[in-house]
Amino acid sequence: MPELSHMLAVSTERSVAIVLLAVVVVGWAIYVFVNIRQAKAEAGSEIELAPNRGNLPDDEELEGRRLEKVQAFGVLMLLIMALVLPVYWMLEGGRRSGAETSFSEAAVSRGEAVATAAECFDCHGADLGGARFAPVVLDIGHQFSDKESFVVNTTWEAPSLDDVFTRFDTDAETLDEVSEVRQILVYGRGVMPAWGLEGGGPYNDQQIDDLVAWLWDNRITDEEAQARAAARYETEFAAQRETNPAVTQGEVLFDLHCARCHTPRWPGRGGAQLPNNGGTIEVLPGPDGAGRYGPALNSVSLQRLFPEFEDHVSFISTGAADNVAFGQFARLGNYGMPGFGRVLSEREIRAIAAYERNLDPQRQAAVGFDLLHEAGDDE
Repeated sequence: MPELSHMLAVSTERSVAIVLLAVVVVGWAIYVFVNIRQAKAEAGSEIELAPNRGNLPDDEELEGRRLEKVQAFGVLMLLIMALVLPVYWMLEGGRRSGAETSFSEAAVSRGEAVATAAECFDCHGADLGGARFAPVVLDIGHQFSDKESFVVNTTWEAPSLDDVFTRFDTDAETLDEVSEVRQILVYGRGVMPAWGLEGGGPYNDQQIDDLVAWLWDNRITDEEAQARAAARYETEFAAQRETNPAVTQGEVLFDLHCARCHTPRWPGRGGAQLPNNGGTIEVLPGPDGAGRYGPALNSVSLQRLFPEFEDHVSFISTGAADNVAFGQFARLGNYGMPGFGRVLSEREIRAIAAYERNLDPQRQAAVGFDLLHEAGDDE
């Protein structure tokens, strides 16, 4: 839609310029025709000075053919200006469009270079469609009373980036209107580090803008994002049904779209991991919705936040307002809950809300300390 609006604007400018050019040409043609018809033969000077006298032309000569030549030259210059300026204006729209395209292509190219240097593809996939095994250093801290603090090299299912504008900056119609994605890049979000100088990262404002331009250029349509989400759901639902025949649509959708932020040790669903201090440990995910980067979601917390079920559904659909802090790791610039209304159907969003509102806070609180198992540890 923004590209169509720009093309219409350029076409309108060109049409107006053509009309004005036609009016100017016709007007000058009429003026010349009338002037020629009304002109009278002028008598030139009858005195011819000898070349050796060197006097300047007298008034009769100056006000005769010479003056007419100067005036004709001036009229010719005015005519050229009158013709050239509309033509220049007529071509200005296309020239500006070409310049914008050139600048945009250059920004996208620089953004791709920055993304390559930042190794964005390692986490988010070569096609930006998300990577199921992105390497992440996970500090599980003193989560287990009888164990030391562990920093674990784990794997994380990084989100897709080609559909990031279906979750953030959902109202942006042009690149200039993007703010959430730019600020997330600057300050980081969740396990993703900050990349902007203000957030403590290595890249300046121009490089961040280039990254945003690159993401904007690689965005997919809502229909493509919806089709991919539906395919992932079908695959995940079938897989979970094999081990849990009672699994619900809301549970599977929560695991696909919400657990990353709202379930403790969510990467643990990948199985055995390798810690920095050697050996193999198993870090299992905590109870669904118990909270990590996002707050705990259960029948008590959600009833307090959203007394009306429809408000809860609306929040999942539209997401949080700009710069609303979330979770215990919130910091300046972090954007909170994304909106899923452009990817999931209303029925799917209602299924997620119903599942979250039925989660048991007592079960979420009863997180035991036997979730970590070291190789060779039989205790």
